[in-house]
Amino acid sequence: MNFFLTEYYVQADRDSRKVTVFALNYGLCQKETIEFGRPSGQRENRTYFIERRFDYTPILQEYLRLNQEISCPSCGSTYDNEQLPALRLFGMQCPQCKTGVCEIVNISRKYAATLKQVDDEALLPRVELGIIHTLGTEERPLYAAEVAGELDCSYQLVGKRARFLSDRGLVDRSTDKQNRRTLTVTPRARDIYLGAFDDAPDSEA
Repeated sequence: MNFFLTEYYVQADRDSRKVTVFALNYGLCQKETIEFGRPSGQRENRTYFIERRFDYTPILQEYLRLNQEISCPSCGSTYDNEQLPALRLFGMQCPQCKTGVCEIVNISRKYAATLKQVDDEALLPRVELGIIHTLGTEERPLYAAEVAGELDCSYQLVGKRARFLSDRGLVDRSTDKQNRRTLTVTPRARDIYLGAFDDAPDSEA
């Protein structure tokens, strides 16, 4: 990303998956007087960045799926989308090598193998997907027992998995006037996961 980000650290996250931690570029931090590196002191303060709430894999996946790249197959030069009107004006001729014809390629195709691997690792278990789907089909907050009734499992299991989903920013856990825990799906979960349910064919059709 134009050298704004630096690969900082590789370690296991809260789910024991090997993950890469990225940080703002050190020089950028120095220029803007931003503290760089892990804080010292207690271990929980030094490993805060592997919390599930900082997992932006789904956001990056969505970006790759929706964005395009303009490149020349002859010389390998790439161009920003803002340059597309000018390139089209000259028949998509590459300004760099003058011989190649630029092509518009969806980034997800370029990184198809990588995306497939990440997709497999990012898939939520059936119970978690069921919780998100159940919450997403209701317009009001639900209790764990209500979700459990829909999924034919115990409310304790729903409560445990809801905490996991809350850490990932996919479920909001609140309390009502009776001080009972309620669950609602977050906009992030709706954008990432519920679209798949909306696009799926009707199972009863």
